[in-house]
Amino acid sequence: TTFGRWAGLIGKVPRIAVNNGYCFAGNAALFGAADITIATTSSFIGMAGPAMIEGGGLGKFSPTDIGPIDVQAKNGVVDIVAENENHAIEIATNCLSFFQGHHTNWSAPEDDALDDVLPDDRRFVYDMHKVISGIVDKNSFIEIAEQYGTAIIQGFARIEGKPIGVIASNCKVLGGAIDVDAAKKLNRFMKLCDQFAIPI
Repeated sequence: TTFGRWAGLIGKVPRIAVNNGYCFAGNAALFGAADITIATTSSFIGMAGPAMIEGGGLGKFSPTDIGPIDVQAKNGVVDIVAENENHAIEIATNCLSFFQGHHTNWSAPEDDALDDVLPDDRRFVYDMHKVISGIVDKNSFIEIAEQYGTAIIQGFARIEGKPIGVIASNCKVLGGAIDVDAAKKLNRFMKLCDQFAIPI
């Protein structure tokens, strides 16, 4: 019943999955179906483990050959990479807070934060992360799927303590054109924000 119950929570509660170490077969399916996926640098995630792969006649593989974090972060399976378990818990707590209402303790960016962000020559690219930092509350932005679909930058932040979803075109990748991966990532994130009435 686990898979049905997990699916039944869509739109009711934010489903945040955290992984450390090996995560294969059914556990990987549950992890991948979460709204936000967080994994440590020592994670290995695959739809089949060594025994299943060998049993299927595909050869022998070590658990560390299957779904290493650098692959799973770039293909969109892992939204946020954490240094270790404690860091992962900290990130999960932060993500959860965006679904729990407003913060009363917040700090606006400096008044001149956006003064030097854009280049004098519009033909040159600029750092969209600096633009975001100059608009939202200090240290409030947490990026989702940073290594996947990089033509889009997206994540949660706050303005005057209020949670928002942030979507920005990244002019450093494809000149800001939205490719297939960026579109898929964007679609998933917009649905999540819509399910919990988080403004974008």
